[in-house]
Amino acid sequence: MAARRYVPFILLNILVSAAVVMGILYLWDQRQTEEPSVAATTPFSDTTPATTAEAAAAAELEPASTELPSSLVVHIVQAGETLGIIAQQFDVPWQDIATYNNLSDPNQIKPGQELVIPVGGIPTLTPEPTATPTLAQPPTPIPTVPPAAGEARVIIRDIRGVGELDAEVVIIANEGSRQIDLVNWRLEDGHGNVYIFKPLILFGDGVTLMLYTKKGVDTTSALNWGIEFPVWESGETATLRDADGTARHSYTIP
Repeated sequence: MAARRYVPFILLNILVSAAVVMGILYLWDQRQTEEPSVAATTPFSDTTPATTAEAAAAAELEPASTELPSSLVVHIVQAGETLGIIAQQFDVPWQDIATYNNLSDPNQIKPGQELVIPVGGIPTLTPEPTATPTLAQPPTPIPTVPPAAGEARVIIRDIRGVGELDAEVVIIANEGSRQIDLVNWRLEDGHGNVYIFKPLILFGDGVTLMLYTKKGVDTTSALNWGIEFPVWESGETATLRDADGTARHSYTIP
């Protein structure tokens, strides 16, 4: 009779143990079926976003291509040429050449320098559209520099190195506010020696031009008379005349 009392407890323990084992087996089976699914999706997750990012980056870095109009001409500055001479040669305003080539001082050009000549006017370049419009904004049109207002006042500021051929130099300055072309202007001494200026833009606000007596290669800021002997002496008067022959300034050497 005592043994029969324990039979229900034994059966209950057997049922609980069986339920625990079945639960463990079920969880193990579920884990085994989920792992292949994760493994199968992992390569797709790793590669696809990377490929998309690379394609987007490549599209953003694609440069905008622009074509320069055929009217643009590259000119190599020759010895003795000034911006005024080049402008007359191509029938283009010197202001357009200075603006297009970003010349802060148009008198400072030198032989061998490359200048882009905007024949027919300064063009406006419009880049082709790219995959990223925000990276391809059209450039701002370059404005043409208008002629300066005011008056040109060209003077002989000083004559240095008197009596020494390698040192003699006349310093000419434009103290007005407007630039002026010195073509056919004349510099005269007191003994019949005359220098006639070629086309040359002399800008205002105190910009200077050096005229040496000796021979040499002209630049936009330094000219050479080409005389083989000293011209100037103390007490002599130099006269600067415009293209009409009007005396614009005189300077007496101390």
